[in-house]
Amino acid sequence: MLEKEMDNEPVLVMEGGAMRGLFTAGVLDAFMDHHFYFKKVVGISAGTLQGLGYLSRQCGRSVRVNSAYAADPRYMGLRHMVKGGSFFNFDFMFGPLAHEEDPFDFETFGKAEEELYAVITDCLKGESHFISSHSLSVEEFMKVCEASCSIPLVSKPVEWRGKAYVDGGVGMPLVPLPEEIPFPHGKIVYILTRDVNYRKKPVPFWFHGLLDAVFGRQYPAVVRGMCSIPERYNEKVEKVLALEREGSVFVIRPDEPVTVSRTERDAGKLRKLHGQGYRLAMDRFEEMKRWLHGE
Repeated sequence: MLEKEMDNEPVLVMEGGAMRGLFTAGVLDAFMDHHFYFKKVVGISAGTLQGLGYLSRQCGRSVRVNSAYAADPRYMGLRHMVKGGSFFNFDFMFGPLAHEEDPFDFETFGKAEEELYAVITDCLKGESHFISSHSLSVEEFMKVCEASCSIPLVSKPVEWRGKAYVDGGVGMPLVPLPEEIPFPHGKIVYILTRDVNYRKKPVPFWFHGLLDAVFGRQYPAVVRGMCSIPERYNEKVEKVLALEREGSVFVIRPDEPVTVSRTERDAGKLRKLHGQGYRLAMDRFEEMKRWLHGE
């Protein structure tokens, strides 16, 4: 009986999008204000970082941190690309920022009954791996979360347990479909960070060439994965829409085009996007609960 109940446990799945993750943060803050927590949570790229704050129960921290530090040169910028190979300064985010300046609640996260799966992509094979927060120490899981957010060309691959990994969205564009989630689960709630009409354009020839120059010799699977993202992403959008229409999944997404960029520094735009996510989640919270309970 217990096993059957666990198999039917709903799962929350969150798309990435770097600074567009502030929309997701708004949705999660609404859930936390309702004291509503999914037992199983999946994050891709920036979705993983938002999941950290959800399980640590730090309502408001994500919008506070991102709006306060987006323009801080320690947070992100070209100098970090030159110095350390990554536009986003993960050493600062997971170091002084998380431990001193606006502390992340490592203790609460480590004790959380909820399970966060960070999706990462193997550089050699281009395969997706779902890594559970319950399978690692908090410190090691933070390294996995860094890998989940390491976009090729914007961030360098992350070494973990002797292998190199990059952003989860390379191997798993958009979100995993129900059949791609590698553990037993019930209904799925998706938080997406683009409006319903958004579709990706094909990768430009010059970008393909740049990827090949940087990764082609050592990690050709990364090049193939990056260059096929638009096609795979757009196919998944249509499949998620079909599942949504038939009532098989529940989707919360922006109700208008998102103008926030991946590297957005405008604090006002970030707070506005967070507010949009919060509003939509509040407006649809009871609807979501009824759907989860089959009403």
